[in-house]
Amino acid sequence: MSKPLIFYNKPPTITLRLPIHSSVDAISTHDRYTMAFVTPAMLPPAPRRPGMTLKRDSSHLDDDLSSSQAKKRNVAFDEKVDVRTIQDWTEKSQELIKEEVRHTIERHLAGDDTGYEQLRRLFTTAPFEEDAPSTKLLKRYVVALTSHVRLLGGCQALVHSVCECSWLGREESFISLFIRFLDTLISRHGGFLSGVLEELVRKFAGLKSSLGRLPNQPVVSLAQLRQRVHLVLKHILVQIPRASSALPPILEKNFPFQHDSKRTHVEYVKNLLKLADRAPELKTQILALITERLVKIDVKIQVDMEDLQEDIEDKLVQTRRLGDGEEDDNDSGDESDEESVSSSELTQTPEEENIRELKEAVAKMDAIMDILFAYYTPIFTSGNAIEIGETHDTLLSHFVNIVLPSYRSRHTQFLAFHFSQMSPYLIERFAGECAVLTTDTSNTQPAIIRLSAAAYLASFVARGAHIEASMVRSILVLLARHLDWLCTVYSPSCRGPDPRRYSLYYGIAQAMLYIFCFRWRDLVLGNDDDDDDAGADQGFDDDAFSDGEDLIWVPGIKECLTRNIYSPLNPLKICSPAIVHQFAAIANHLRFFGASSGSSGASFAALRRETALTGRVGERDLQLDAYFPFDPYHLPVSKRWLEGDYNEWKGVPGMKDEDEEEDEDDEEDEDDEESGSGSESEELDSDGLEDVEEAEVGSDSS
Repeated sequence: MSKPLIFYNKPPTITLRLPIHSSVDAISTHDRYTMAFVTPAMLPPAPRRPGMTLKRDSSHLDDDLSSSQAKKRNVAFDEKVDVRTIQDWTEKSQELIKEEVRHTIERHLAGDDTGYEQLRRLFTTAPFEEDAPSTKLLKRYVVALTSHVRLLGGCQALVHSVCECSWLGREESFISLFIRFLDTLISRHGGFLSGVLEELVRKFAGLKSSLGRLPNQPVVSLAQLRQRVHLVLKHILVQIPRASSALPPILEKNFPFQHDSKRTHVEYVKNLLKLADRAPELKTQILALITERLVKIDVKIQVDMEDLQEDIEDKLVQTRRLGDGEEDDNDSGDESDEESVSSSELTQTPEEENIRELKEAVAKMDAIMDILFAYYTPIFTSGNAIEIGETHDTLLSHFVNIVLPSYRSRHTQFLAFHFSQMSPYLIERFAGECAVLTTDTSNTQPAIIRLSAAAYLASFVARGAHIEASMVRSILVLLARHLDWLCTVYSPSCRGPDPRRYSLYYGIAQAMLYIFCFRWRDLVLGNDDDDDDAGADQGFDDDAFSDGEDLIWVPGIKECLTRNIYSPLNPLKICSPAIVHQFAAIANHLRFFGASSGSSGASFAALRRETALTGRVGERDLQLDAYFPFDPYHLPVSKRWLEGDYNEWKGVPGMKDEDEEEDEDDEEDEDDEESGSGSESEELDSDGLEDVEEAEVGSDSS
């Protein structure tokens, strides 16, 4: 049978005049067509042309006319003609679509974009629109594009359109063809790798469930949509080795901004952790990225809280000044009213906005911390020794390289605090890492890192509930030896306390004072902590202490502190007044430096008074901050993971609370005011300064 000819007629009727043996190219359109299959046998023979004679012969005109009429009858009315109307234009054959795609791409590369834009719209048309192509047709076009992938090097817009099509919510066979297309595309044209990866990563956050409810397609849940994204990513990472190095910058670029919503952050972090499990080679980089962004949110929260407090304080001061001006100068009353209204409009709304943003940031911080605690916990509770060791190495690396250099981080470090207390071995590793950084004598680390490490070490030892007494003693002995060594080096050239030159020395001294305030019970010999929690009162005899017997302390600690306190470096003058006064109160009550009535106790009390007064007068800016990073954790949701890990503040047996001392001091102040002695008034002022600072100690310590 001879090859049929294909005619496409679209209303209104279009008349095509073609030679008998010519062929008709396929014409792609989104409309419905009427196809008429006409074989050459159905057409009349071609009319004979007249010969070259002198005599005119018009017989051929009649032949042409009769031939034309016969042709009309055969095409339009012959019952043997096979006429079919295609109701669905997706019935185009695969070979026809391949030829159409090839022709369209070649014309695009030659500068004609007419068919090219139509091909792009085929993939960008929303599935819910009336003229949206069916999944069956899209599959054929994906197959055609895969067949001609060698021509797609200059078709970036088309490739982008294909990647943006609603492929996630379609049937499984379409997903398989889509993965094959991407695999073939990236293998042939490596320049498309970054773009394809970015399109996939963008689906980590903001993925809508409506994408899984496409017309004439099975319903796909949101969890399945996310699963498909990771399936494609995993396939690319396996098939294209260089994808592992191209993906981390894209993950960092698409990480949500700090002003993005909590939901966006949570979705993105969860997908990052899922990717880390599917691609172990990227796990370290992914966890580092999450920690780095978490620290930025954490630090910003602390800065915003401080700024907010300053704004409130400035507003109160400004209000008072305006009130004073109104009372003193009645002529400026109108100006004051205008100024107060303007101040209200400018300060109240931004303050409320700042508070709202601060609450949102805290909620994001809390949610991400909760996710990370849940992610790490199964590893430390159910993993083998190798997995636990590798994961703890990762946490230590993040702590040293990300958390430690970040000043004012408030919550992120509690990941290391919690998981480092899972076993004595992990406690020793974390404390050892901090101790090595603190006592480093090779000057390979910046001074700020060593100073921060000392604060973290002190806070970890003081606050860690699972740290045994033996570890507390070992750390304090180590710090005491290094403090003595620094004192020996600095004292010959020291002309007085100087925190700029001897910052590490004062940082270690403050760390020792802080540990003493929380863990002094572990420094008393006779405690047996083998079967009890570290820091318990087992072995500490309150009756013996009340009878006047001095406690027996671990050798070396008291001697070290005594030498350094009375050295030219005078650490009590530079350390935070809150910590100094708390240490002084406990040491005097426990007769740590001997009997209170003795010369040593009297000298220490005098030194304590001189230190507080000097700091108040003119050198407050030179004193160290009372920054200890494992102070109480108050995020409402994620704090559940720290239950039982935290060593709360405990009062000293027989020592009055801060509130009781303040009440007694108030009564003494009233009695002394009635007596009216000038010298006593000066002494009262000194005591008042000490009382204020001691009250600050109580709030900071608790």
